[in-house]
Amino acid sequence: MILDARAEIPALEGPYDCCIVGAGPAGITLALKLAQAGRRVVLLEAGDREVTPDSQDLYEGENLGLEYYPLSAPRLRALGGTTGHWGGQCLLLDRSDFLPRPDVPLSGWPIRYEDLAPYQAETAKLLQTGQFSGGFRKPVDDSGTLDVVEQRFSSDRAFYDIGNTDPVRFGPFYQGQLEDEPNIDLVLNANVVGFDVDGETGQITQAQIRNYGDGEGAVAAGRFVLAMGGLENSRMLLHLNARQNNRFGNQNDMVGRCFMEHPVIDHETYFITRRLYSHSPTWEFERLTRRSRPELVLSPSQDQMLKNGWTNSAVRMRRLRRRKLPPEELGDTGFINGLKFDEDYFFTSNSQVTAEQRPNPASRVVLTDQRDRFDLNTVGLDLRLMPEDIETLRGSTIEVAKFLIRNGLGRMRMDPALWNRDAFENLPLDYGSHHMGGARMSETPETGVVDANCKVHGAANLYVAGSGVFATCGHANPTFTIVQLSLRLADHLLGPSA
Repeated sequence: MILDARAEIPALEGPYDCCIVGAGPAGITLALKLAQAGRRVVLLEAGDREVTPDSQDLYEGENLGLEYYPLSAPRLRALGGTTGHWGGQCLLLDRSDFLPRPDVPLSGWPIRYEDLAPYQAETAKLLQTGQFSGGFRKPVDDSGTLDVVEQRFSSDRAFYDIGNTDPVRFGPFYQGQLEDEPNIDLVLNANVVGFDVDGETGQITQAQIRNYGDGEGAVAAGRFVLAMGGLENSRMLLHLNARQNNRFGNQNDMVGRCFMEHPVIDHETYFITRRLYSHSPTWEFERLTRRSRPELVLSPSQDQMLKNGWTNSAVRMRRLRRRKLPPEELGDTGFINGLKFDEDYFFTSNSQVTAEQRPNPASRVVLTDQRDRFDLNTVGLDLRLMPEDIETLRGSTIEVAKFLIRNGLGRMRMDPALWNRDAFENLPLDYGSHHMGGARMSETPETGVVDANCKVHGAANLYVAGSGVFATCGHANPTFTIVQLSLRLADHLLGPSA
């Protein structure tokens, strides 16, 4: 059933088995699985079916660290959350992303790749993608320096590439199921502004709700799950802890810390020589004669990452087009200027490097002194990168450039500021709009906020869903992993030990 709190808070016949705050991919996935198993669920969404100024304005905040997007830009406060502008690309985290590294403080998850692997097929069904094919990394040549981590053709041949050219918008796509599911009460325009807590047991008893007028209400449940997105989960936990003496995952001041993004740098042209066009066994360019457009993503091998102290990264060689290099892209290199289109090179495009941001306690979500319409402190993002993050961007770009030269396949440009190791403020940094960390998963509250089952450290019945629980982030976009974790959380909540 879908209810609307805009005019007034509807009567909710609790207590529910579970109250989920936020109807994005994490919240909807969790609600559907619990309801289909017979649990009564109330799903509270602060937005409407579509984005409205009333709701979206509440995502305004303040950037306190590196230059970044306005905080309302990467997020959508509406049914379906940020799947409303999701591009449809899915990648898995690598097995190594879950493992601790002695040279990367705070690295390692309390779960492993194998704990999420059983949910791959179910996740692919929810996201309406295909299944991952083949292995996840293959050496690009015999040097041992680079792996292929994604390869795409318009034909049916694919390696480690899952996506949906018509991405699932969780709001409209699952709206009918949410409406028809008798065990779900979805309430739109229902802003959770706080929780009632049993002081002795630490049990959350009720969520306090406000609409966009004067309406107030409360809903009782056995368990509560924050699925509000990376920034808002941290914000809500900070508010809760301010009133509860830091008993909910903040015993060691970890709530909001280790916020992670995927730093990105766009490079300019790369081009392909006759050798690659004629007989490359890796890219199979003869497919171009059948209107195929290859795209290749290369990542340093695990040995290369460890050797150089890099975290995970990927260089995307974007889809090529038959295009002559214009003079402004040739530069002043004699070798490049001497190449002839349709003789020495045939196709050009651009490349992009994406890096994993190291867990960094100084990169964090905080509360500002500003207040929103519900008298809650607004969110502040103090995004900070480390020099090692930039070295990962730089090193992986150089390795791909060397690969093209070594094998006679082509040449690529590299941004001069990255090559010269310029200061952060001079780098043309962009980001993936991926909000990860802030409620990181850890074995103990000394290094994180939630345990291996996404339950908040020190809480009896409060959980967190979404990419905020990521302990590290790899180079993969987070959507697939978010849904896998939500399905795993549902199984935990359905089990006897929850």
